[in-house]
Amino acid sequence: MKIQIKIIVLICFLSIIALCQNQLYLKDAPTNGTKIYSIKFFDLNNGVAESQFEETLETNNSGKSWLPVATTEKKKEFTNYLWSAEIYCAIMTTSDGGTTWIPYLQEPQEHFCMVYFKDQNTGWKVAEEFLIKVINTINTYIKNDDIKSLVDQPHQCTEYYSNVDSGWALGWCIRNLENQ
Repeated sequence: MKIQIKIIVLICFLSIIALCQNQLYLKDAPTNGTKIYSIKFFDLNNGVAESQFEETLETNNSGKSWLPVATTEKKKEFTNYLWSAEIYCAIMTTSDGGTTWIPYLQEPQEHFCMVYFKDQNTGWKVAEEFLIKVINTINTYIKNDDIKSLVDQPHQCTEYYSNVDSGWALGWCIRNLENQ
Protein backbone atom coordinates (compact mmCIF):
# COMPACT_ATOMS: atom_id res chain seq x y z
CA MET A 1 0.00 0.00 0.00
CA LYS A 2 2.85 2.40 0.85
CA ILE A 3 4.46 1.77 -2.53
CA GLN A 4 1.22 2.62 -4.34
CA ILE A 5 0.89 5.88 -2.42
CA LYS A 6 4.50 6.78 -3.21
CA ILE A 7 3.92 6.09 -6.90
CA ILE A 8 0.79 8.25 -6.92
CA VAL A 9 2.60 11.09 -5.13
CA LEU A 10 5.52 10.83 -7.58
CA ILE A 11 3.18 10.93 -10.59
CA CYS A 12 1.38 13.98 -9.18
CA PHE A 13 4.70 15.71 -8.47
CA LEU A 14 6.02 15.07 -11.98
CA SER A 15 2.74 16.28 -13.49
CA ILE A 16 3.01 19.54 -11.57
CA ILE A 17 6.61 20.06 -12.71
CA ALA A 18 5.67 19.41 -16.34
CA LEU A 19 2.65 21.72 -16.09
CA CYS A 20 4.75 24.56 -14.66
CA GLN A 21 7.39 24.14 -17.35
CA ASN A 22 4.75 24.10 -20.08
CA GLN A 23 3.19 27.33 -18.84
CA LEU A 24 6.48 29.21 -18.62
CA TYR A 25 8.56 28.08 -21.58
CA LEU A 26 7.24 30.69 -24.02
CA LYS A 27 8.66 33.53 -21.91
CA ASP A 28 12.00 32.97 -23.69
CA ALA A 29 10.51 33.19 -27.19
CA PRO A 30 11.98 35.85 -29.47
CA THR A 31 9.75 38.93 -29.62
CA ASN A 32 11.25 40.47 -32.74
CA GLY A 33 9.99 37.93 -35.25
CA THR A 34 7.60 38.47 -38.14
CA LYS A 35 5.04 41.24 -37.79
CA ILE A 36 1.61 39.79 -38.51
CA TYR A 37 -0.88 42.59 -37.71
CA SER A 38 -1.04 46.28 -36.97
CA ILE A 39 -4.10 46.99 -34.85
CA LYS A 40 -5.80 50.29 -34.01
CA PHE A 41 -8.82 50.88 -31.82
CA PHE A 42 -10.48 54.25 -32.28
CA ASP A 43 -12.77 53.85 -29.28
CA LEU A 44 -13.84 50.95 -27.07
CA ASN A 45 -15.87 49.33 -29.88
CA ASN A 46 -14.35 50.20 -33.27
CA GLY A 47 -11.03 48.93 -34.51
CA VAL A 48 -9.13 47.64 -37.51
CA ALA A 49 -6.40 45.06 -37.96
CA GLU A 50 -4.20 45.28 -41.03
CA SER A 51 -2.18 42.18 -41.94
CA GLN A 52 1.35 42.22 -43.28
CA PHE A 53 -0.31 41.61 -46.68
CA GLU A 54 -2.35 44.84 -46.28
CA GLU A 55 -5.61 42.92 -45.89
CA THR A 56 -7.86 44.65 -43.38
CA LEU A 57 -10.32 43.26 -40.86
CA GLU A 58 -12.71 45.46 -38.90
CA THR A 59 -14.63 45.17 -35.65
CA ASN A 60 -17.43 47.29 -34.23
CA ASN A 61 -18.07 45.25 -31.09
CA SER A 62 -14.83 45.54 -29.07
CA GLY A 63 -13.10 42.76 -31.01
CA LYS A 64 -15.72 40.06 -30.37
CA SER A 65 -15.99 39.49 -34.13
CA TRP A 66 -14.01 40.63 -37.16
CA LEU A 67 -15.01 41.06 -40.80
CA PRO A 68 -12.84 41.75 -43.84
CA VAL A 69 -13.24 45.18 -45.42
CA ALA A 70 -12.59 45.89 -49.07
CA THR A 71 -10.95 49.26 -48.46
CA THR A 72 -9.12 50.97 -45.66
CA GLU A 73 -11.54 53.89 -45.56
CA LYS A 74 -12.39 53.07 -41.96
CA LYS A 75 -8.78 53.66 -40.95
CA LYS A 76 -8.68 56.98 -42.76
CA GLU A 77 -11.89 58.26 -41.12
CA PHE A 78 -10.25 58.36 -37.70
CA THR A 79 -7.11 60.34 -37.07
CA ASN A 80 -7.34 59.88 -33.30
CA TYR A 81 -7.21 56.45 -31.74
CA LEU A 82 -7.51 54.97 -28.28
CA TRP A 83 -4.59 52.56 -28.73
CA SER A 84 -2.51 50.93 -31.44
CA ALA A 85 -0.04 48.06 -31.44
CA GLU A 86 1.82 45.70 -33.71
CA ILE A 87 1.45 41.96 -33.20
CA TYR A 88 4.46 39.73 -33.88
CA CYS A 89 5.01 35.97 -34.08
CA ALA A 90 6.89 34.34 -31.21
CA ILE A 91 8.09 30.79 -31.91
CA MET A 92 9.80 28.12 -29.83
CA THR A 93 10.94 24.65 -30.90
CA THR A 94 11.47 21.30 -29.19
CA SER A 95 13.34 18.17 -30.21
CA ASP A 96 12.46 16.06 -27.16
CA GLY A 97 8.68 15.90 -27.24
CA GLY A 98 8.14 19.17 -25.36
CA THR A 99 10.32 18.53 -22.33
CA THR A 100 12.58 21.45 -23.23
CA TRP A 101 11.96 24.38 -25.55
CA ILE A 102 14.37 26.81 -27.21
CA PRO A 103 13.78 29.95 -29.31
CA TYR A 104 13.23 29.17 -32.98
CA LEU A 105 15.80 31.23 -34.89
CA GLN A 106 16.84 28.91 -37.73
CA GLU A 107 14.94 30.37 -40.69
CA PRO A 108 12.29 32.98 -41.49
CA GLN A 109 9.08 32.62 -39.49
CA GLU A 110 6.65 33.61 -42.24
CA HIS A 111 5.52 30.04 -42.97
CA PHE A 112 4.51 29.58 -39.31
CA CYS A 113 2.66 32.89 -39.17
CA MET A 114 0.54 32.17 -42.25
CA VAL A 115 -2.01 30.44 -40.00
CA TYR A 116 -3.06 33.89 -38.74
CA PHE A 117 -4.23 35.05 -42.17
CA LYS A 118 -6.91 34.14 -44.69
CA ASP A 119 -6.93 30.46 -45.59
CA GLN A 120 -8.39 28.97 -48.77
CA ASN A 121 -10.22 26.31 -46.74
CA THR A 122 -11.42 28.24 -43.69
CA GLY A 123 -11.44 31.85 -44.91
CA TRP A 124 -10.82 34.29 -42.07
CA LYS A 125 -11.97 31.89 -39.31
CA VAL A 126 -8.53 31.24 -37.75
CA ALA A 127 -7.49 34.87 -38.15
CA GLU A 128 -10.70 36.02 -36.46
CA GLU A 129 -10.23 33.56 -33.58
CA PHE A 130 -6.65 34.75 -33.18
CA LEU A 131 -7.66 38.44 -33.16
CA ILE A 132 -10.42 37.75 -30.62
CA LYS A 133 -7.88 36.09 -28.32
CA VAL A 134 -5.36 38.94 -28.73
CA ILE A 135 -7.92 41.71 -28.18
CA ASN A 136 -9.40 39.94 -25.14
CA THR A 137 -5.92 39.78 -23.62
CA ILE A 138 -5.20 43.43 -24.42
CA ASN A 139 -8.57 44.56 -23.03
CA THR A 140 -7.93 42.63 -19.80
CA TYR A 141 -4.57 44.35 -19.37
CA ILE A 142 -6.14 47.75 -20.13
CA LYS A 143 -8.92 47.17 -17.55
CA ASN A 144 -6.28 46.25 -14.98
CA ASP A 145 -4.28 49.37 -15.90
CA ASP A 146 -1.32 47.12 -16.69
CA ILE A 147 -1.05 47.40 -20.49
CA LYS A 148 2.65 48.32 -20.51
CA SER A 149 3.57 44.97 -18.92
CA LEU A 150 2.06 43.19 -21.95
CA VAL A 151 4.64 44.64 -24.37
CA ASP A 152 7.31 42.15 -25.50
CA GLN A 153 5.78 39.35 -23.39
CA PRO A 154 5.01 36.31 -25.57
CA HIS A 155 1.64 34.57 -25.24
CA GLN A 156 0.96 31.06 -26.51
CA CYS A 157 -1.53 30.16 -29.21
CA THR A 158 -0.80 26.56 -30.11
CA GLU A 159 1.73 23.75 -30.25
CA TYR A 160 2.11 21.31 -33.10
CA TYR A 161 4.45 18.43 -33.83
CA SER A 162 5.84 16.87 -37.00
CA ASN A 163 6.65 13.66 -35.08
CA VAL A 164 6.84 12.43 -31.47
CA ASP A 165 9.93 14.52 -30.71
CA SER A 166 9.96 17.56 -33.01
CA GLY A 167 7.52 20.39 -32.52
CA TRP A 168 6.91 24.11 -32.43
CA ALA A 169 5.03 26.43 -30.12
CA LEU A 170 3.44 29.33 -31.91
CA GLY A 171 2.73 32.47 -29.96
CA TRP A 172 2.36 36.22 -30.30
CA CYS A 173 3.58 39.36 -28.63
CA ILE A 174 2.83 43.07 -28.75
CA ARG A 175 5.35 45.66 -29.82
CA ASN A 176 5.17 49.39 -30.50
CA LEU A 177 2.18 49.97 -28.26
CA GLU A 178 0.78 53.48 -28.30
CA ASN A 179 -1.88 54.16 -25.71
CA GLN A 180 -3.56 57.57 -25.98
